[in-house]
Amino acid sequence: MNLTSKKVLLIDLEKEASEVKSYADLQKYVGGVGLGLKLMHLYKDLDPLVLSVGPLNGFFPFASKTSVVLNDSGVIEDLYIGGTLSARIKFTGIDSIVICGKAKDKSVLEIIDTEVTFKPADTEMGSLGLPGRRSIVAKDDTKFFVDKYFTTPEYFLETKLEEKNIIGLAITGTETFKPVPLDKYQELYHKILARKSDITVLENVHPSCFNCPMGCDRSRVGELGGNVLIHSLVACQYAEKIYSDVGVVFSCLNILGYDYTHEDIENLPKLIEETLKNLN
Repeated sequence: MNLTSKKVLLIDLEKEASEVKSYADLQKYVGGVGLGLKLMHLYKDLDPLVLSVGPLNGFFPFASKTSVVLNDSGVIEDLYIGGTLSARIKFTGIDSIVICGKAKDKSVLEIIDTEVTFKPADTEMGSLGLPGRRSIVAKDDTKFFVDKYFTTPEYFLETKLEEKNIIGLAITGTETFKPVPLDKYQELYHKILARKSDITVLENVHPSCFNCPMGCDRSRVGELGGNVLIHSLVACQYAEKIYSDVGVVFSCLNILGYDYTHEDIENLPKLIEETLKNLN
């Protein structure tokens, strides 16, 4: 992982082109909604759809959502979707996917690590990516679903994808990362996993988001807005008791090799507030 800058996959639908950019000055936005809003500001003239993950996605329990930031008729919306998508994006080695412009024809995007392929609308989604390492985002009737189950509240995502002529995405991440020291990481992982009683939803038998054993009945419809620290980490809002604990957050960040300070975390809400003011 690149721990000194944010790595962004920029996709231009009109030109059917993509490139990877690194932004050292965006590291202070942590990830998720903080990073998504700043990228929305940087690319606002290109009507971006921004998918972002945080530093804990793929590594710790209950940090299992993907942040979606978009402009809905002049209103900036932040949504959160569950499933395996956050882990697949994390293991592409990138922090955000920024989809700009509009495709000439209805299209499917296949993303394998940082390589983007533009596919025709009749492409069979199940033929894309690598089974076991991919997330499929596809439409079923009126809603887009991740892994055929997880979706977002309202219809903001559906409207934006339709505006862009995108009818599906397949995202595969093949990179691997090993936290060092591994034994301390595993110890912390299991300490957090054992805090199931702090999760504010009941355990059930529904499909779970990545790195979550709860199987709750709330994961299917995702989240809308909320605590900016939780959604910059991109943790589940029902794990707020865990991930609003600054000590836990710093332990997780440090074990993964990040050098964020208490001041960085304390300044995050103000950074996001200023970014929103600039956007509006």
